[in-house]
Amino acid sequence: MPLSRFLTVLPSLLLLATCQSRAAMLPAGNANTGISAQSLRFTRQNSEAPREALDQVIQNAMQQQQLVGLALGVVENGQITYLKGYGMTDTETQQPVTPDSSFRWASISKTVTSVLSMQLVEQGKLNLESPIQTYWPQYRNAQGWPVTQRQLLSHLAGVGSYDDVPGWRDGLKTYQARSLPATLQGADMLQASADVFAFAPLMFPPGSAYRYSTFGSMLAGSIITQAGNAPYLQQFEQRIRQPLGLTSMQPDQMTKSIPYRVSGYYRDQGQIKQRSNDDVAWKLAGGGFTSNIGDLTRYMQALINQKLLPAAAHQEMWTSQATSEGKKTGYGLSFSLAHHGQDTEIGHFGSQEKTRTVLSFLPEKKLGVVIMCNSEWANLGSVRDALLNSLKSSTLASQSSNMLASAR
Repeated sequence: MPLSRFLTVLPSLLLLATCQSRAAMLPAGNANTGISAQSLRFTRQNSEAPREALDQVIQNAMQQQQLVGLALGVVENGQITYLKGYGMTDTETQQPVTPDSSFRWASISKTVTSVLSMQLVEQGKLNLESPIQTYWPQYRNAQGWPVTQRQLLSHLAGVGSYDDVPGWRDGLKTYQARSLPATLQGADMLQASADVFAFAPLMFPPGSAYRYSTFGSMLAGSIITQAGNAPYLQQFEQRIRQPLGLTSMQPDQMTKSIPYRVSGYYRDQGQIKQRSNDDVAWKLAGGGFTSNIGDLTRYMQALINQKLLPAAAHQEMWTSQATSEGKKTGYGLSFSLAHHGQDTEIGHFGSQEKTRTVLSFLPEKKLGVVIMCNSEWANLGSVRDALLNSLKSSTLASQSSNMLASAR
């Protein structure tokens, strides 16, 4: 659709999608989320945050940034309180985004790799400080340098990413030409790592510097496969997906029909164009998951409530790592870290073809937001900040109101 025509119809389409998405805010028993109606009673008894204020933040961002479609999830006091879709999944069909719409997670997927690693640590099957050759003896980099799982999770291992690795595209073609078991859904972390990048030179001695790398996260996924004696995907299914009831979360495999999958959009010389389909299941541990907003929010809720690991393990994931010279990176074990006054903010952004995402929460306040968008130019940082500020202000107002009521 040409940009001029798209902008002409955008306001009316946003209004239509908003009305439709309000009617689709997860009725009781929605099979794709596993979230009960009780947890989604949008009343001031469960949450003081004014829904109109949250809606206004999103609608302003969509209009100002000319976004096509977006989904929002909110957790307050450790409970899921708001799930909603805005805009369109597809500009041609004009289908509205609903809480069932499936978006790519992109790099938020890396946090799953950290959780799976720490679960293996708790089981005594993985040591973050041991060379990964302990678990995958065939691994080698060109320099022969030892690499640890901690370094991989914290992007201190020196693994390159994409065009840092000559010939990675040819390696990917080799991987995608293989006949893999259907149960892996295109996501064999060990084979993908071996084919695409694992034996390439490292960028620097492990531990000496920070360099963000999706390939490094994939290599960490390979070590999970080896240490856990089961495919990465199987371990995810057993220890995260099934316990949390994440019924829509899965690898984004191009050849698989995924219900409610959204179209993705990019901008080219002033026009908004639909992105062609591609496969990201091959890099599952670094950026290959997809789900609806309910499942991503449920996952964040589990992190906030520390349901997947002991408290100490969560704190280790959420502690800034440091180089061998002691310089802190501001990044934990596959989680980004920030401090705003007395608040510690934990989360991750995702940036990939067809999607922009953000997961961000304040563990002390048990408060967080997730945003999934199908517009590649979306700036979600400012949107995230505005939503969290609105929620924090509402929480303070609620606490003050409760204190006054108790004093009467």
